[in-house]
Amino acid sequence: MFDRTGRSRTANDAAAPSDHDSRETQRRVRELVRRLSTPEGRADPHVIYDELRAMGPAVRTPWGAWLVTSDSVSHEVLRGPGWRTVDAAWRTERQPTWVRHPGLKFLHDSALGTNPPGHAALRRSLGAFVSPQTIAGLTPQIVRTVHEYVDRFEAALRADGEADFGALVGDRLPMAVLCIVLGLPHEDIALLCDMSRALSNVHDLAPGRERLAQADRAGRLWNAYWEQLVTEPRSRLPEGSPLVRWLDTETDPAVRAAAGSQLNVMIEAGLETTTSLLSEGLVQLLRRPDQAAWLLEHPESVDGAVEELVRLVTPAQLLTRYATEDTELPGGVPVAAGQVVHVVIAAANHDPAVYHAPHDLDLSRPPRRNLAFGVGMHYCLGAPLARLEATTLFPELLRRLDLELAGPVGYDESLAFRGTRSVPVRRRSRPTAERTTAERPTGERPTEERTAGEPTRATDQPTASDATTETAGTASEASPAGAFGPVVVERDDAVLLVTLTRPDGDNRLDRATLTALADVLDSLPDDVGAVVLRAEGSHFCVGADLDELGRLAADDPNGYRDLVALTDHVLHAWRTCLPVTVAALHGSVVGAGLGLATASDLRVAATGTRLRAPETILGIPVGASEMLDRVIAEIGASRTRVMLLLGDAVGTEQALADGLVHHVVPAEDVWVEARRLARRITRRDRQAVRITKQTMARLPQDGPDPARAAGADAWEAPQARALRRRVATDDAR
Repeated sequence: MFDRTGRSRTANDAAAPSDHDSRETQRRVRELVRRLSTPEGRADPHVIYDELRAMGPAVRTPWGAWLVTSDSVSHEVLRGPGWRTVDAAWRTERQPTWVRHPGLKFLHDSALGTNPPGHAALRRSLGAFVSPQTIAGLTPQIVRTVHEYVDRFEAALRADGEADFGALVGDRLPMAVLCIVLGLPHEDIALLCDMSRALSNVHDLAPGRERLAQADRAGRLWNAYWEQLVTEPRSRLPEGSPLVRWLDTETDPAVRAAAGSQLNVMIEAGLETTTSLLSEGLVQLLRRPDQAAWLLEHPESVDGAVEELVRLVTPAQLLTRYATEDTELPGGVPVAAGQVVHVVIAAANHDPAVYHAPHDLDLSRPPRRNLAFGVGMHYCLGAPLARLEATTLFPELLRRLDLELAGPVGYDESLAFRGTRSVPVRRRSRPTAERTTAERPTGERPTEERTAGEPTRATDQPTASDATTETAGTASEASPAGAFGPVVVERDDAVLLVTLTRPDGDNRLDRATLTALADVLDSLPDDVGAVVLRAEGSHFCVGADLDELGRLAADDPNGYRDLVALTDHVLHAWRTCLPVTVAALHGSVVGAGLGLATASDLRVAATGTRLRAPETILGIPVGASEMLDRVIAEIGASRTRVMLLLGDAVGTEQALADGLVHHVVPAEDVWVEARRLARRITRRDRQAVRITKQTMARLPQDGPDPARAAGADAWEAPQARALRRRVATDDAR
């Protein structure tokens, strides 16, 4: 950050003019920097970077600094021993008023804004959060979180036809992952995003007075938030969370004194870089559908493909260093001690001397480490985390959704980051028959085409529709258990009735039942407005078939993994099913059956139903990624923790109070009531159906609309709201 005009106020400003300082050159550089700040420049900065590169390896700016755009010079400045990041000492000498800005104090108390000798201890302390061992241990949870956000995004698309990927995923997912890594409360995600976004203003070349004021307000809010987090007792932090362990074990006084600033800058920098990578990465893939198709066909190359996206996007556009002594850049460019050089790493990553057709997205390009995450002592600590999110998110998005841009992409005014904010997208219509093999988990049976309105058959045996006659508007009673295979499908006008009929009446999700359900869900007729799921026998569903799982785990590990994938596919397909989904619950609802129940938009439970998530589910991987997080979102974290750890069963009245079910009726009426509600929903127009789905998905509390909000993590804790009010009141005074 420099002064209002960007000047660093060094003695070098008075240096004698040279060829680099001609008036024409200065005028042109000023004009190019101005263009970078325009909407056109933010949308495509590389046209301007190319013009700067054409002016030479280093270009003098009107404020006395240098801009470098080549790969070789950038490496020299970022790695060379004679260069330092702008720190408190440099700023105090040239900009003594910087201490008035809390946002800048955070920066220079952290590893990002310090140099040796203090830098090493700060960086080493932070490294514990993102070490390879830590990331490896958290990977399953992070992958589940990525899939969960894709689910929410898909739900928003289904509800409105269009959705803003930037707002729903790009902005929120990186912070959700950081909360996992640090152990921060997930309900604070909205607050953390707001604070981080405002504090990132201090990284820009020349933030105006208002943007600095925003950063300062966010800094005061962060101080209040940090004090609330660490004050004993630490009621806001989960016991044993990474942050608690760090606070309890860190003994270096300098590190402890800067703990709040360290975490603040880590969160802020991690959010900005990963947000830009995910949002702009999707933009680039949508603009090059041939490259998106290539990635789908070559999933084994996802690491190299993401490295190409990282290079093309370059989330952090520039880094600033100053010379510790008089030196010279290649090309005979003199740099005095203390003089600043802005390394435009976004331009260096598009250097034609290094990359063929540098502005083209080529996911098959041989991967090479680029400058997107920096290099040298200040290399981005969170780079492995950002890569993990990207390598998980992009294949999942491309596999599940066929998207296109629905409007112009929105960028913020920052020059320091790519700043992709709004990415409006819509779903291309794609016939079921066009689904690729990559979209079905291994072991899933292909589905035969069916015409709209034709009775669906989930097995090769006759269906209920073959054996019974239906009158218009009236569904026949379901056939006896076991008569027609594991799943029977019937039509009742625009309602599809799906009945689990496992021969033993237990309705466990064995391979045959899962495959039949997958066939039904993957080939729903377009005119179906609601799908009702019920079960014959004494239980709605008692979960996964443990006998089959145990045999496969011992004899056929690949078959075991296939069954896990098939289970997750069914649970995901039911949750993201286009029509309204209704579950008619009775008996014991356990395990993966609880996953199917909580994935339903409307849940009608019989009196006496017991919904149970036993301890053993923690040791059963089948469906966990699609079920447990949903249960937590539906019931609430405190209740679910008790359920999972103690294995207690929840009765219908408690489930109704917790929002796990929406209607409780006498046992003999559960099937009729579920069908009646489904028929009522399907008689409404599409707008009414959308509103109904949103209403049914809400908890009894004043929670978010899952079709519009980022999900459960968007609910702001009362403590966070109180902090906002308190700091706003202090600012007003």
